[in-house]
Amino acid sequence: MPHVKAVTFDAYGTLIENRGLVTVAARMVADHHLPCSADDLCTLWVDGYYEATQLPPFRTLREIHGQILPRVLQRFDVTCDVGGYVDLFFAATTSIELYPETLSVLDALRHLRCAIVSNADHEHLAAWSSAFPVEFVLISEEVRAYKPHHLVFERAVERFGVAPHEVLHVGDSDVDDIIGAKSAGLRVAWINRSGRTRRADVPPPDFELADLTGLPPLLS
Repeated sequence: MPHVKAVTFDAYGTLIENRGLVTVAARMVADHHLPCSADDLCTLWVDGYYEATQLPPFRTLREIHGQILPRVLQRFDVTCDVGGYVDLFFAATTSIELYPETLSVLDALRHLRCAIVSNADHEHLAAWSSAFPVEFVLISEEVRAYKPHHLVFERAVERFGVAPHEVLHVGDSDVDDIIGAKSAGLRVAWINRSGRTRRADVPPPDFELADLTGLPPLLS
């Protein structure tokens, strides 16, 4: 691919396996005998998360999840202290497991400038034990904004000191990554591990890959 000078990577669901939401959702379904599946509860949770992250003022993920989980459960007439579920979410998302190809792909891209751009808090960053071979890590708590807000991507482009179209963003979320990166003028490689259908309001990515192994040939 010509003219790509830098690559930004999403973290969870792209470089790091993302099991946090479904783990907590399954616990809530079991604890309260909810008449839905863990996946259905995740959908409600994610919808609330997307809305909350785009509303001012900025709040950390711990604060956001503590506010939206009671609303999710109230839809099933359940009222409880959600603090334990928030703690469980952070336990799951700070005990990370990389996808099998993550480090080998990052190593193969050492000829390019690479960074991680993640909707994460300092609490997550402090727990990442893997030394990712990237130039920098930019998290939402530092920027005070969450993807898909264009500010997150613009800040990364500024740190690289290149033009937006010279950056390829790699991510698994059609909303956070495709919409967000496109709004800031970046090109996008969508990592679609499960073969899911893109939302109707999401523009097509420049590339769609089943996993990260397709990146080195694309960027050679």
